[in-house]
Amino acid sequence: MQPSPPPVSRPKTPPDANQNDPVFFFKANEQNGAFCQWYPATFTVTKQEMSDLVGHEIDPDDPWTPIYFNCAEQFMMYCKAGRFRDKTTQQLILATKDPKEQKRIASKAKGFDAQSWDKIKSQVVVAGSIAKFEQNPKLRNLLLDTRDRLLVEAASEDRVWGIGLTAKEAMIPQNRKEWGENRLGKALMEARKHLRDNRV
Repeated sequence: MQPSPPPVSRPKTPPDANQNDPVFFFKANEQNGAFCQWYPATFTVTKQEMSDLVGHEIDPDDPWTPIYFNCAEQFMMYCKAGRFRDKTTQQLILATKDPKEQKRIASKAKGFDAQSWDKIKSQVVVAGSIAKFEQNPKLRNLLLDTRDRLLVEAASEDRVWGIGLTAKEAMIPQNRKEWGENRLGKALMEARKHLRDNRV
């Protein structure tokens, strides 16, 4: 039986902060954890949509069947293996609910080429974020509640998807120029814009 996801709550802001301050997040079970790739959130994406992302047909005989994902990390890793046509690894990724294991399995994708993956990985995360937040109303509201605030993955050991600093370190003014790429934060902000622009 899978554990229940952590409760969804509005982004927390320190008492002395203001609504222009960044929204920091890192682990799924910590403050603002719903923005983490590992946060449990079921959503579907069709094979055709993923084919468009990875650059070739995943299943030409059955393109419009949706695939269920238990978190954004599983979707990302499935697309990573799909980029290199490794169907076996894709199935192994779908077979586990553990995001850490999903990531480990994807790291062994046959034919992996970093430059090829780099070309699409941010686009993949944007697509996964849109699906995750669009199909889960509470999460959708949570993301939209951040308005125009900067979303930042405070991952101290990741300067690509995060900023390479903790939230506390990031708030020191002189450290701002040391921030990493924050690709996950940027993907979430792009997903937020999409949801805002396409409100029903």
